[in-house]
Amino acid sequence: MTSTTLSSRASRRTPWVLTAALVALVAVSGCTPATTADDANSEPTAPSASTAPDAMNGEQSDGSDESDAPIEPGPNEVITIGLRFTPPTITVPVGTTVTWRNGEAIGHTITSGLWGDVNETTGLRGSQEADDLFRHALAPMGQEGDTFSFTFTEPGEYPYFCEPHLTMNASVIVEAAE
Repeated sequence: MTSTTLSSRASRRTPWVLTAALVALVAVSGCTPATTADDANSEPTAPSASTAPDAMNGEQSDGSDESDAPIEPGPNEVITIGLRFTPPTITVPVGTTVTWRNGEAIGHTITSGLWGDVNETTGLRGSQEADDLFRHALAPMGQEGDTFSFTFTEPGEYPYFCEPHLTMNASVIVEAAE
Protein backbone atom coordinates (compact mmCIF):
# COMPACT_ATOMS: atom_id res chain seq x y z
CA MET A 1 0.00 0.00 0.00
CA THR A 2 1.07 3.52 -0.57
CA SER A 3 1.32 6.16 2.13
CA THR A 4 -1.64 7.95 0.52
CA THR A 5 -3.84 4.88 1.00
CA LEU A 6 -2.79 4.45 4.64
CA SER A 7 -3.32 8.12 5.33
CA SER A 8 -6.77 7.99 3.74
CA ARG A 9 -7.81 4.98 5.87
CA ALA A 10 -6.50 6.61 9.04
CA SER A 11 -8.44 9.81 8.38
CA ARG A 12 -11.67 7.84 7.90
CA ARG A 13 -11.17 6.20 11.32
CA THR A 14 -10.31 9.41 13.15
CA PRO A 15 -13.92 10.60 13.75
CA TRP A 16 -14.91 7.18 15.12
CA VAL A 17 -11.83 6.99 17.35
CA LEU A 18 -12.39 10.52 18.65
CA THR A 19 -16.07 9.81 19.29
CA ALA A 20 -15.23 6.61 21.17
CA ALA A 21 -12.61 8.41 23.25
CA LEU A 22 -15.05 11.20 24.10
CA VAL A 23 -17.76 8.72 25.14
CA ALA A 24 -15.26 6.87 27.35
CA LEU A 25 -14.09 10.13 28.94
CA VAL A 26 -17.65 11.21 29.73
CA ALA A 27 -18.48 7.77 31.17
CA VAL A 28 -15.61 7.81 33.66
CA SER A 29 -15.68 11.51 34.51
CA GLY A 30 -18.62 11.26 36.89
CA CYS A 31 -20.77 13.71 35.03
CA THR A 32 -23.58 15.14 37.05
CA PRO A 33 -26.52 17.10 35.74
CA ALA A 34 -25.70 20.75 35.12
CA THR A 35 -28.19 21.81 37.77
CA THR A 36 -30.27 19.79 40.16
CA ALA A 37 -32.62 20.86 42.89
CA ASP A 38 -32.08 19.18 46.21
CA ASP A 39 -35.28 19.89 48.10
CA ALA A 40 -38.03 22.44 47.99
CA ASN A 41 -36.35 24.69 50.59
CA SER A 42 -33.07 25.35 48.81
CA GLU A 43 -31.67 26.70 45.58
CA PRO A 44 -30.46 24.44 42.75
CA THR A 45 -26.79 23.51 43.00
CA ALA A 46 -24.16 22.38 40.55
CA PRO A 47 -20.73 20.98 41.37
CA SER A 48 -17.63 22.48 39.85
CA ALA A 49 -16.22 20.61 36.87
CA SER A 50 -12.68 20.72 38.22
CA THR A 51 -11.13 19.06 41.23
CA ALA A 52 -9.67 21.33 43.87
CA PRO A 53 -5.94 20.80 44.45
CA ASP A 54 -6.64 20.30 48.17
CA ALA A 55 -8.90 17.35 47.36
CA MET A 56 -6.10 15.67 45.43
CA ASN A 57 -3.58 15.75 48.30
CA GLY A 58 -5.99 14.84 51.10
CA GLU A 59 -6.05 18.28 52.72
CA GLN A 60 -9.11 20.10 53.92
CA SER A 61 -9.52 23.78 53.13
CA ASP A 62 -8.38 24.60 56.71
CA GLY A 63 -4.95 23.19 55.79
CA SER A 64 -5.14 20.08 57.99
CA ASP A 65 -3.64 16.93 56.48
CA GLU A 66 -6.07 14.01 56.60
CA SER A 67 -4.31 11.82 54.06
CA ASP A 68 -3.61 9.15 56.71
CA ALA A 69 -7.17 9.14 58.08
CA PRO A 70 -9.42 6.38 56.74
CA ILE A 71 -12.64 7.53 55.16
CA GLU A 72 -15.26 6.13 57.51
CA PRO A 73 -18.85 7.27 57.86
CA GLY A 74 -19.78 8.93 61.14
CA PRO A 75 -23.10 8.47 62.91
CA ASN A 76 -26.03 8.99 60.52
CA GLU A 77 -23.60 9.56 57.64
CA VAL A 78 -23.15 7.94 54.24
CA ILE A 79 -19.93 8.36 52.24
CA THR A 80 -19.47 7.93 48.49
CA ILE A 81 -16.32 5.92 47.89
CA GLY A 82 -15.28 3.51 45.12
CA LEU A 83 -18.46 4.32 43.14
CA ARG A 84 -20.54 2.96 46.04
CA PHE A 85 -22.50 4.35 48.97
CA THR A 86 -21.04 3.29 52.34
CA PRO A 87 -23.00 1.93 54.08
CA PRO A 88 -25.39 0.75 51.36
CA THR A 89 -28.27 0.65 53.88
CA ILE A 90 -28.56 2.86 56.93
CA THR A 91 -31.28 2.51 59.58
CA VAL A 92 -32.28 5.56 61.63
CA PRO A 93 -35.19 6.63 63.86
CA VAL A 94 -37.82 9.12 62.65
CA GLY A 95 -36.59 12.71 62.88
CA THR A 96 -32.96 11.85 62.09
CA THR A 97 -30.91 13.94 59.70
CA VAL A 98 -28.73 11.82 57.42
CA THR A 99 -25.69 13.45 55.82
CA TRP A 100 -24.03 12.26 52.62
CA ARG A 101 -20.34 13.16 52.13
CA ASN A 102 -18.42 12.78 48.89
CA GLY A 103 -15.22 10.81 49.48
CA GLU A 104 -14.13 10.94 45.84
CA ALA A 105 -12.60 13.43 43.43
CA ILE A 106 -15.61 13.18 41.08
CA GLY A 107 -19.15 14.50 41.44
CA HIS A 108 -22.17 12.38 42.35
CA THR A 109 -25.88 12.86 42.89
CA ILE A 110 -28.05 11.85 45.81
CA THR A 111 -31.38 11.15 44.10
CA SER A 112 -34.35 9.67 45.93
CA GLY A 113 -36.41 7.13 44.05
CA LEU A 114 -36.79 3.54 43.01
CA TRP A 115 -34.02 1.58 41.38
CA GLY A 116 -33.95 -2.04 40.32
CA ASP A 117 -32.96 -4.76 37.89
CA VAL A 118 -29.42 -4.88 39.31
CA ASN A 119 -27.19 -7.24 37.33
CA GLU A 120 -25.66 -9.72 39.78
CA THR A 121 -22.46 -10.01 37.74
CA THR A 122 -21.72 -6.34 37.07
CA GLY A 123 -23.64 -4.63 39.89
CA LEU A 124 -25.18 -2.21 37.38
CA ARG A 125 -28.81 -1.21 37.89
CA GLY A 126 -31.12 -1.56 34.93
CA SER A 127 -33.80 0.90 36.04
CA GLN A 128 -34.20 4.06 38.06
CA GLU A 129 -37.04 6.47 38.66
CA ALA A 130 -36.54 9.63 40.69
CA ASP A 131 -39.37 10.59 43.04
CA ASP A 132 -38.07 14.11 43.78
CA LEU A 133 -38.18 13.78 47.58
CA PHE A 134 -34.57 14.92 47.34
CA ARG A 135 -32.18 15.38 44.43
CA HIS A 136 -28.81 16.96 45.04
CA ALA A 137 -25.52 17.19 43.14
CA LEU A 138 -22.50 16.54 45.36
CA ALA A 139 -19.34 18.44 44.45
CA PRO A 140 -16.08 16.47 44.41
CA MET A 141 -14.42 15.81 47.78
CA GLY A 142 -12.90 18.88 49.39
CA GLN A 143 -14.95 21.37 47.39
CA GLU A 144 -17.82 23.49 48.64
CA GLY A 145 -21.01 21.47 48.24
CA ASP A 146 -19.44 18.04 48.88
CA THR A 147 -22.07 17.22 51.55
CA PHE A 148 -25.86 17.03 51.59
CA SER A 149 -28.22 16.49 54.53
CA PHE A 150 -31.87 15.45 54.67
CA THR A 151 -34.17 14.97 57.69
CA PHE A 152 -36.51 11.96 57.55
CA THR A 153 -39.83 12.73 59.25
CA GLU A 154 -41.87 9.64 58.33
CA PRO A 155 -41.11 5.93 58.87
CA GLY A 156 -40.45 3.82 55.78
CA GLU A 157 -37.79 2.72 53.33
CA TYR A 158 -36.25 5.41 51.15
CA PRO A 159 -34.23 4.07 48.20
CA TYR A 160 -31.83 6.45 46.46
CA PHE A 161 -29.13 6.36 43.77
CA CYS A 162 -26.47 8.35 41.91
CA GLU A 163 -27.90 9.24 38.52
CA PRO A 164 -24.78 8.90 36.35
CA HIS A 165 -23.17 5.97 38.23
CA LEU A 166 -25.22 2.81 37.81
CA THR A 167 -23.41 0.91 40.61
CA MET A 168 -24.44 3.45 43.26
CA ASN A 169 -27.72 2.22 44.77
CA ALA A 170 -28.68 2.38 48.45
CA SER A 171 -31.49 2.85 50.99
CA VAL A 172 -32.34 4.66 54.19
CA ILE A 173 -34.66 2.74 56.51
CA VAL A 174 -36.52 5.02 58.90
CA GLU A 175 -38.05 3.36 61.97
CA ALA A 176 -40.98 4.71 63.97
CA ALA A 177 -40.15 6.11 67.41
CA GLU A 178 -41.17 3.85 70.29
